[in-house]
Amino acid sequence: AAVAVAASPGGPASCDSGKTRKVAVGKVADFEDGTMQEIALEGAEGGKAAVLVHRHAGKFYTTSPACSHYGASLKKGVTAAGGKDATPTITCPLHDATFSLETGKVVRGPSIDGIAVYKTSVAGDTIYAEVPEAILAGSKHERVMKAMVTRDKTDGRVFALVGGGAASLAAAETLRQEGFGGRIVMITKEPHLPYDRVQLSKNPEATVEKLQLRSAEFFEKYGIEVLREANVTKLDPKANEVHFTTGGSETLTVLKYDSALVATGGSPRKLFCPGANLKGIHTLRTPEDAAEIAKYAKKGMKIIVVGGSFIGMEIASALKKKGCEVSVVAMETVPFERVLGKKVGASFARLLQKEGVEWYGTAQVRLFRGVDEVNGVELEDGEVLPADAVVIGAGVLPNTRFVEGVPLDKNGALCVGPLLNVESSPNLFAAGDVCTYPCMQTGARVRIEHWDVATQQGRVAAKNMLGQFVPFTTVPFFWSGLYGKNLRFVGHAPDTLDRVIIEGDVSGMNFISYYTENDEIRAVATVNRDPIAVACAELMRRDKMPKASEILIGTVNADVILERLRALSVAK
Repeated sequence: AAVAVAASPGGPASCDSGKTRKVAVGKVADFEDGTMQEIALEGAEGGKAAVLVHRHAGKFYTTSPACSHYGASLKKGVTAAGGKDATPTITCPLHDATFSLETGKVVRGPSIDGIAVYKTSVAGDTIYAEVPEAILAGSKHERVMKAMVTRDKTDGRVFALVGGGAASLAAAETLRQEGFGGRIVMITKEPHLPYDRVQLSKNPEATVEKLQLRSAEFFEKYGIEVLREANVTKLDPKANEVHFTTGGSETLTVLKYDSALVATGGSPRKLFCPGANLKGIHTLRTPEDAAEIAKYAKKGMKIIVVGGSFIGMEIASALKKKGCEVSVVAMETVPFERVLGKKVGASFARLLQKEGVEWYGTAQVRLFRGVDEVNGVELEDGEVLPADAVVIGAGVLPNTRFVEGVPLDKNGALCVGPLLNVESSPNLFAAGDVCTYPCMQTGARVRIEHWDVATQQGRVAAKNMLGQFVPFTTVPFFWSGLYGKNLRFVGHAPDTLDRVIIEGDVSGMNFISYYTENDEIRAVATVNRDPIAVACAELMRRDKMPKASEILIGTVNADVILERLRALSVAK
């Protein structure tokens, strides 16, 4: 194939300031289409500076080597051609954070910042990149953010974002990135600016300052109003009004809006049984909740986790690392049985046993024992588990009771269409835990409580608030870390699992699990098999996943899946 140099519309994302140096980053013959290599930069101080060089359809691209989300190495991820009229991308193997190779900007996933890209050229048989002198001197690669407009006071429109989590932040930024100059009013019951909530169950001792996603100066600069400690009492779609109080005041404020997004997340389910109000019984949703739980993170403390949800299992893992004696009580026979199936769940049960965590399956709580503080959990079969503290991890219920006059599903979620708006109120949108939407792969209505989904729904909802008619087609992606094992889950498994096909060593916690319906692969779970999950996500987006029968008879495996994705990048 002929060799070409990748153009960067709008200019390189991180090379528009400071001096650059033209550095050789490899030989043309060393790169096949659809591949990438991390290249150490010659002449860099300390010899530690590096870039990532990619080749797609004969074109070369150079980017920074680490993901802007949590800093994971991108060379372990998936580099992919963009398909028809789309930019080629690099995807982090951990969390599906995906970036354009042309601009470095976020394409999808949980990252709020992009990665650096550098002008790339070819002379003879050598590839060159123009790298900032600061990088060669030991500085870090810059992060990239899409250009955003500021508040235009001549624009009288008001967009209300109810909720202060991932979806609202993504929506606010997308609105400014798409040129919206009107008022953006984010209304949140929390006292904090948006923060990385997923870290609470993995590291309950983390401070909100470390978890905060954007600074107060950021919101001020771009004219995004954040009303904290606000209690929304009513959203009236017919009158286009949000009613709320702030700061504990009883004074009611009414905000008239042109368009509104409900992204209020969920409230943790509580158990209604004797003793449920005793001190020492906790749920996890906020940094304050996490701080209370962290007080028990001491060697020898007896912690009972009620519920086998991912959040419950993650907090069990985090507390076990601190030396706590942890037990998990759940209705399922094995962990994650309803989501991952019995065979995969059994592998996690063995992992718990190995780590010294007691698993009480097919069990329910009869009552909590104690006078003022909990000191035990009595199960339905009469067994009593001593407890210094209890954490309830039994899922969440959508926070939607304040929304009037719109259809809700059986769980209380707002029913929205492909554009994420309510049919009877087209200027009312929903994202995250609070909405049930039509899955583009199957047509079935689903509600997915994943951070990644909420973030992407916020972006899509914002574009549709501006009338761009962009359907939500994102393939769901979820991740979890338990006792050093990395779980990734992509897609949406059917409620009734038709067949689960396992590739790899389940007992050794190194495997891929394919969830099928008829001959279609609807979802894939991997444990310690990165980057297979993100590769499957990319193939699902393009409707290029293999058939279940191909996996079953052995003509396709993980290596073939990676090769099929790479083949899409070959020059025609």
